Amino acid sequence: MRIVLDLQACQSENRLRGMGRYSLALAKEMAQQASNHEVWIALSSQFPDTVEELRVAFDGLVPQNRIVTWSAPGPVAGHAPENRPRRQAAECLREAFLASLNPDIVHVASLFEGYTDDAVTSIGAFDGTHPNAVTLYDLIPLVLQDLYLKHPPYREWYFNKIEQLKRARLWLAISENSRKDAIELLGLPEHRVVNISTAADAIFKPMKLSREQETALRARFGINRPFVMYTGGIDHRKNIEGLIAAYAQLPSNVRSAHQLVIVCKTSPGDRKRLEALARKAGLAQGELVLTGFVSDEEMVALYNLTRLFVFPSWYEGFGLPALEAMSCGAAVIGSDATSLPEVIGREDALFDARNEDSIAAKMQQVLSDSNFQADLCRHAAVQSKRFSWSENARRALDAFEAMHAANRQSRAWLSFRRFPRNDPASPITVRS
Repeated sequence: MRIVLDLQACQSENRLRGMGRYSLALAKEMAQQASNHEVWIALSSQFPDTVEELRVAFDGLVPQNRIVTWSAPGPVAGHAPENRPRRQAAECLREAFLASLNPDIVHVASLFEGYTDDAVTSIGAFDGTHPNAVTLYDLIPLVLQDLYLKHPPYREWYFNKIEQLKRARLWLAISENSRKDAIELLGLPEHRVVNISTAADAIFKPMKLSREQETALRARFGINRPFVMYTGGIDHRKNIEGLIAAYAQLPSNVRSAHQLVIVCKTSPGDRKRLEALARKAGLAQGELVLTGFVSDEEMVALYNLTRLFVFPSWYEGFGLPALEAMSCGAAVIGSDATSLPEVIGREDALFDARNEDSIAAKMQQVLSDSNFQADLCRHAAVQSKRFSWSENARRALDAFEAMHAANRQSRAWLSFRRFPRNDPASPITVRS
């Protein structure tokens, strides 16, 4: 089977974010496991600085002559109306190029690319002959339209992508919750929406910091007590405001012994807003720490040092920070909504994220009960091992193989219908 991987997700502005990292990790593991298949990688020449990086990343996994690039005129970014004719032409050129590779399946690592940059993704704009598989991360903008689809040009672009998404033959969901959303909201056929899950990067693991390393890290961010940690975005659905309000409800003796550390890049406006919210909620100076951007190495260290990791999001496609924290051995609690119960895997570690009392009660339970906190750490070590790139890639390849077999059977049946058994021209004539 010839598998073509469209890896623009590893080239676009998302390449260093969750989708880019996910796409690269999954593609490398699929290439490693697909010894019985022929893997090709298709890249866009619109991002020349990334092509050599990806050639190096796949060195020894995919022959260099199977890492190919296609070209189209630009700019084509979806946010600019004047780019529409070029974008439509680029979609046709890309699909024609992919068809020229004679693929048995094309895997689009991320379909929702190209609104703010020159990534080009499409399904069925020009060629509908080769089957497409698409990674399905989430349908959050569709579910929360009032938050994410208020801008008419983006709304139009997003719904166009949704229509393209429906034209795929196979959908690889990153969680069971995303799978169910796709079936229920888009009416996709259940048997062709497969949960392949996700995994944490190998860098997220238990580690022992020296006293000097820990002291330097704490001093860098102003952390001088045991701490409760959150990391993720600042989106409204992430519910950071609810977390701060819930933390303020903890008894004063618990708060005085800890700090709430929010680890993420924050704009000056967001920082000012969150600090004002903390003051209004009654938090004293130093009880809330906003680290700003941290490196991967610092993130791993913070996961290892935290007393408790809290993930209060209302809606997630998966909830990777919770898995990263558990992979580092941290005690983790989180929302009982959407995909997070799948990730955390323990009912007594969940709370109602829309109820600040519920969040506060679960935090207090962990921070005041060392046995429960230690039990959550032991659970994290076991639960985190259930998620691996090897298993994700195996599920994806199994789904590719099943779809390919079904396609071959369908073509054979169509051939049979076209050439009856007793027709001498039939390729399956039965001799008497």
